[in-house]
Amino acid sequence: MSEWPHASIRAALLQYIRSHAMKQPNWRCTQLEVLHDPLARVVQLEPDELCVVSCFIDGQRWYVMTTTRIFGIYRGSRFEFSPLQIRKCTWGDFKQEGVLQIEVAEMLLLDGQKITLAYEAGFAAIAPIYYERFWHTRYPSLERGAD
Repeated sequence: MSEWPHASIRAALLQYIRSHAMKQPNWRCTQLEVLHDPLARVVQLEPDELCVVSCFIDGQRWYVMTTTRIFGIYRGSRFEFSPLQIRKCTWGDFKQEGVLQIEVAEMLLLDGQKITLAYEAGFAAIAPIYYERFWHTRYPSLERGAD
């Protein structure tokens, strides 16, 4: 592939996430397809890059998952990496419901770096979890189909 297929990847990611998502109107911090309002003022995407999932908990805990990267802040530490660099992800206790609960995911990258990311637990957790799963389960077949 000579050019990164942002639109095709975004469509496939959103279809995969939405096929598992529930109670999306009840999500408080997490949004699909758009940057959360507080992030839209400070985050700049690369040309052609598209937002898939964004989550804004507060100024020290937020992330954006796009068609090419994951970036954000967790307690003052900035992070940015490709979803293709994730070796393993541990999502914590994401099965919360009712009161807003914030959980922490630990991502181990291929280079050994560990990234901590705060996310909204409960039904909204489906968005980042299935975003991450997509790159291991669905993307390889998309890539093969493009050859």
